[in-house]
Amino acid sequence: MTYEKGIPDYAMVPAKELEESVIVPITKGAIYSPVQVTDITEKQSTLLTLEEDILVPDIKPDLHEILLISGKPCLAVRETDQIARGDDYINVSGEVELQALYLPEKQEHGCPLVSIQTKIPFKDQWHMDLTPGTSLTLSCRTESIEHMVINERKFRVKIVLCVTAREYKDTKAEIFEGIIDEDLQTLKENIEVSSVVLRKKDSLSIREDIFPKESCRPESLLKQDICVVENYQQTAGDKIVVNGFIYVNLLYLTSSGEDDSSAHPEQGELLVSAAGSEPDGSQMASAAAASKDTSACFDNICQMQDRVEFTQFIPLPQAGDFSGVDICFDDSRLRIKLTQDDNGKDVFRLEGELLTYAALYRNSQRELIADGYHREKNFVCEFEEISCKTLVGFSTGEASVREIISVDGHQQEAARILYTSASVVSGESRLDQNKIITEGIICADIICLGTQDDCCLFVQKGSLPFRVVTAAPQLCGNEIVTQKIFLKDIWAEKINGKQIEFNGTVLVCAQILKPTPFRLIKNPAFEEGSDPRGVSSMVIYICRPGDTLWNIAKKFKTTMTSIRTINGLSDDLLSEGQKLLMVK
Repeated sequence: MTYEKGIPDYAMVPAKELEESVIVPITKGAIYSPVQVTDITEKQSTLLTLEEDILVPDIKPDLHEILLISGKPCLAVRETDQIARGDDYINVSGEVELQALYLPEKQEHGCPLVSIQTKIPFKDQWHMDLTPGTSLTLSCRTESIEHMVINERKFRVKIVLCVTAREYKDTKAEIFEGIIDEDLQTLKENIEVSSVVLRKKDSLSIREDIFPKESCRPESLLKQDICVVENYQQTAGDKIVVNGFIYVNLLYLTSSGEDDSSAHPEQGELLVSAAGSEPDGSQMASAAAASKDTSACFDNICQMQDRVEFTQFIPLPQAGDFSGVDICFDDSRLRIKLTQDDNGKDVFRLEGELLTYAALYRNSQRELIADGYHREKNFVCEFEEISCKTLVGFSTGEASVREIISVDGHQQEAARILYTSASVVSGESRLDQNKIITEGIICADIICLGTQDDCCLFVQKGSLPFRVVTAAPQLCGNEIVTQKIFLKDIWAEKINGKQIEFNGTVLVCAQILKPTPFRLIKNPAFEEGSDPRGVSSMVIYICRPGDTLWNIAKKFKTTMTSIRTINGLSDDLLSEGQKLLMVK
């Protein structure tokens, strides 16, 4: 072997001397301190497809046409703790609350619209890469729903559910802080880590009466939509205080009593006048009565929206200093029924159990040793990479949505709007400088009364975009944003027979996490007999790209303070080609 620039020092050392290095682990003298971190990972979602034949109950009239159908999924188990080793799947089960509105073949008892409410169970196994010891939280929403009428007593539904999972990996690590009686040169850095210190599930009993309009008496409920929205929350001592609203959207039928004629005085006057005329009074009375019956049957269809405020106190095992609380609601046990209050008045009673899930986060600042060396000994160690997500905070924003929907695809115009419902079908958040921008699509369903003589009902659908901008000045650009999107208020107004104005308020609750991976020193040791090469007491070093003051000091087993003092450096910035004098 030949060397172009002379024989290096290590080539003059006998091979036997190089083989005598011994690793001496540091056991009793090493100092550690514990730290707990939580790594949060959003798993890739999966789709579940359900197909079910629904029979029209015997007490319901024959089905002619399905006007509107919706499905709300509810998971039987939302949280899974401590994934066992070897598990590569989780069980997903629950039921879909299906609500369908249809037009009957023949109207019975003046009822132009009939409802069917049923539950469709589902169960499946979701295969995914699972880490032993982690916990999961699941969420489910309706991706799409299709229907097909088989005959007048049966229809088929196809429901696609989107299931998402969030994995929480709790890691208890040991931070290396030094060695007793050893002058170890260390490179330290400060990190902020988050951990989910507590998960709490609590229930709140709800019983509130909602009074219908005074001008009508409700007879039966056709459709009910319930949405729970958080207003604010805070930790106070040994409890969490959660305030929110339960938004209720109802479609119901009123009873057709004698006072219904007052709603249309012009029709009542026509009937009396026609009855008093001798030539063709019976024909005019018959026509007026038919017109009255046709119009009155649709006047019995009413919509009502309201909200119920609640405050919940969730007890904690002990008081603590928490950095944030993530709140989720399960309203599957809430129901609305038509009943009477203590005074005998007809009311819609909202009752049931509201389940609340709370995850409490705690941020902590820690100083750790990122690297180290000994000036007299050969210090060696291993490094362990720790993944962690740090909670930056929560952000809430809302925006109004106003869109014009054209009445198309129908052979008639809209005479009146009877019912409006809407749902968020998609939504994504992205970072833009110091803002969080959430964009998505709202699907609106509007039941309209047509202008034709038969006063036919039809549904006008609309796909409406929304955009919510939330200020977040603490962002750096690499954060991860997860959002929950709610519709607070929705309504529709007829502009003319061909145009409908949809209005709504979109609320976005965003959680902001920042990836903060770090590495810990593991298995520290001294390597004896591994440095046969001598290090010169004085060296001129020429800086290379990527050099830092720490790396140079570690290489020559000196200190950064010594390099600064000898070379008159005012800061730690180095430039390529810069010459430094090293004195050991």
